[in-house]
Amino acid sequence: MKQITTFWNYFEKNEQVILNAILLGINTDEVFSQIKHKLDCVSKRIGFVIKAPLTINDKFIIIFTGGGYRKLFPKIIAFEEQAPPLKHFTAQAFIKPLQNTTKYINGTDEPCSCKNYEIKISEIQMALLDYNIATKQIKINLYIPYYNEIKQFDDLKSNIDWIVMQIIGEIAFRKHIKQIQLNQMPLEPIGLLSLMELPDFIEYLYKINSRKKTRQV
Repeated sequence: MKQITTFWNYFEKNEQVILNAILLGINTDEVFSQIKHKLDCVSKRIGFVIKAPLTINDKFIIIFTGGGYRKLFPKIIAFEEQAPPLKHFTAQAFIKPLQNTTKYINGTDEPCSCKNYEIKISEIQMALLDYNIATKQIKINLYIPYYNEIKQFDDLKSNIDWIVMQIIGEIAFRKHIKQIQLNQMPLEPIGLLSLMELPDFIEYLYKINSRKKTRQV
């Protein structure tokens, strides 16, 4: 795909500029806008996220995402496959599920900074609203501490979607999440589940569906 090759030519040529924008805050908005502009030449529905390295020996990860839209899969995969060897970055297709969830389960995770507010993933609770057996899609209620104080922020919904995508992966997000409703955390959150239980919850619903299809003898 010629446009993807053009994107990587630009990225490789400007790798140090992009790194300075991330680490030093030099022309950050302008640089990120330019990256998005280059992506728009491939598809306006493809976005990117840059993930910081876990250790000093790791590279930054530029993640290409299409919100789980299947028609974009070949292009998103091509971004990873056509990526040149880079000094400071590596490419990844799709937002993948969290691999190490220990700190989110025991509550030692750092808050996610979302512009004017912060959210700890470990503090988000959920409850099932509805489940469609035919489509295998669910509707969930999410309960967030201090929701009443932050609900006016325009980017809150997109940031919550991003958090859920990190937990189950963007492909599963697109496939299984029909609707998310945001709510204030009740004073006594009785009967609610941790958001970190969502992957197990989806798997459990599949098992229920499988049992219903078991032929009776």
